[in-house]
Amino acid sequence: MINLYAIAQRDLAKDLLFEIDDEVVTFSVKGVMIAKTNSKGYNFSFIEITDNEFVLAVQMKGYVIYLGLESDEVIDEDAYPELVRALINHLLPGLHTLIREAEKSYNGKADLLLDDNMSPEMKEFFYELLLKHKRGLTTHEQVDIA
Repeated sequence: MINLYAIAQRDLAKDLLFEIDDEVVTFSVKGVMIAKTNSKGYNFSFIEITDNEFVLAVQMKGYVIYLGLESDEVIDEDAYPELVRALINHLLPGLHTLIREAEKSYNGKADLLLDDNMSPEMKEFFYELLLKHKRGLTTHEQVDIA
């Protein structure tokens, strides 16, 4: 488990600079959580917490890695596809390193690996998610069709 914390700190806890709509925007990784899942498939989700806080969830090889991101600017929804593509391309090597180590040594259900000055909203999101994973509850919200 100590190795997972070290990898999250070394490979994922960083500030990332991206150009969005001809403006340089800084994204800071504020949180990292690992959780086991029954699916071995690859998938991702991008969740808006506030106007400038997001969670990128990347699922692969039986794990979901949640990355809490904070931007120094409000991001327009039209930029999300480009942003997610850039984030995944940049963070994938670190995610692969984390997953390889987890496959060797991780026995838990879910653990928070990094909690670096998260806002109250992001903390609440991460801790609710952590509890759901630890209790074996579904992490997906049901949405009623209007």
